[in-house]
Amino acid sequence: MSSKKLRNVYVAGKRTSLRLEAAFWEGLEEIAQRESVTLGELCNRLAERVEAVDASNLSSAVRIYVLEYFMAATPKQEEARYGLAIAAE
Repeated sequence: MSSKKLRNVYVAGKRTSLRLEAAFWEGLEEIAQRESVTLGELCNRLAERVEAVDASNLSSAVRIYVLEYFMAATPKQEEARYGLAIAAE
Protein backbone atom coordinates (compact mmCIF):
# COMPACT_ATOMS: atom_id res chain seq x y z
CA MET A 1 0.00 0.00 0.00
CA SER A 2 1.29 3.48 -0.90
CA SER A 3 1.95 6.09 1.75
CA LYS A 4 0.94 8.77 -0.73
CA LYS A 5 -2.38 10.58 -0.46
CA LEU A 6 -4.42 11.25 -3.57
CA ARG A 7 -6.24 14.59 -3.61
CA ASN A 8 -8.03 16.53 -6.29
CA VAL A 9 -7.13 20.14 -7.06
CA TYR A 10 -8.26 22.50 -9.77
CA VAL A 11 -5.58 23.68 -12.18
CA ALA A 12 -6.55 26.05 -15.00
CA GLY A 13 -10.20 25.37 -14.19
CA LYS A 14 -9.85 21.61 -14.59
CA ARG A 15 -9.86 19.03 -11.84
CA THR A 16 -6.64 17.09 -11.61
CA SER A 17 -5.33 14.56 -9.12
CA LEU A 18 -2.09 14.82 -7.21
CA ARG A 19 -0.57 11.91 -5.33
CA LEU A 20 1.85 13.17 -2.68
CA GLU A 21 3.23 12.00 0.61
CA ALA A 22 1.50 13.48 3.66
CA ALA A 23 4.55 15.63 4.50
CA PHE A 24 4.38 17.33 1.10
CA TRP A 25 0.65 18.00 1.46
CA GLU A 26 1.31 19.53 4.88
CA GLY A 27 4.17 21.62 3.50
CA LEU A 28 2.08 22.79 0.55
CA GLU A 29 -0.79 23.78 2.85
CA GLU A 30 1.58 25.67 5.14
CA ILE A 31 3.10 27.53 2.19
CA ALA A 32 -0.35 28.46 0.90
CA GLN A 33 -1.24 29.82 4.34
CA ARG A 34 2.03 31.77 4.64
CA GLU A 35 1.59 33.24 1.16
CA SER A 36 -2.12 34.02 1.74
CA VAL A 37 -3.34 31.99 -1.24
CA THR A 38 -5.59 28.99 -1.57
CA LEU A 39 -4.16 25.56 -2.24
CA GLY A 40 -5.71 25.72 -5.71
CA GLU A 41 -4.09 29.08 -6.48
CA LEU A 42 -0.72 27.75 -5.39
CA CYS A 43 -1.15 24.63 -7.53
CA ASN A 44 -2.04 26.84 -10.50
CA ARG A 45 1.19 28.76 -10.04
CA LEU A 46 3.17 25.55 -9.79
CA ALA A 47 1.54 24.09 -12.89
CA GLU A 48 2.89 27.07 -14.80
CA ARG A 49 6.38 26.26 -13.50
CA VAL A 50 6.41 22.55 -14.41
CA GLU A 51 8.71 23.08 -17.37
CA ALA A 52 10.73 25.78 -15.62
CA VAL A 53 11.82 23.42 -12.82
CA ASP A 54 12.49 20.60 -15.29
CA ALA A 55 9.87 18.39 -13.70
CA SER A 56 8.03 15.73 -15.64
CA ASN A 57 4.72 16.34 -13.89
CA LEU A 58 2.90 18.50 -11.38
CA SER A 59 3.53 16.14 -8.46
CA SER A 60 7.27 16.41 -9.06
CA ALA A 61 7.04 20.19 -9.39
CA VAL A 62 5.21 20.36 -6.05
CA ARG A 63 7.86 18.28 -4.29
CA ILE A 64 10.67 20.42 -5.71
CA TYR A 65 8.87 23.65 -4.79
CA VAL A 66 8.12 22.60 -1.21
CA LEU A 67 11.72 21.49 -0.69
CA GLU A 68 13.16 24.69 -2.20
CA TYR A 69 10.74 26.89 -0.25
CA PHE A 70 11.73 25.50 3.12
CA MET A 71 15.43 25.26 2.23
CA ALA A 72 15.38 28.97 1.37
CA ALA A 73 13.74 29.72 4.73
CA THR A 74 16.35 27.73 6.68
CA PRO A 75 19.57 29.52 7.67
CA LYS A 76 22.75 28.09 6.21
CA GLN A 77 25.06 26.29 8.61
CA GLU A 78 27.51 29.23 8.72
CA GLU A 79 24.66 31.69 9.40
CA ALA A 80 23.31 29.47 12.16
CA ARG A 81 26.73 29.34 13.84
CA TYR A 82 27.12 33.10 13.55
CA GLY A 83 23.67 33.61 15.07
CA LEU A 84 24.54 31.33 17.97
CA ALA A 85 27.77 33.21 18.61
CA ILE A 86 25.92 36.49 18.85
CA ALA A 87 23.32 34.98 21.16
CA ALA A 88 26.04 33.66 23.44
CA GLU A 89 27.73 37.06 23.84
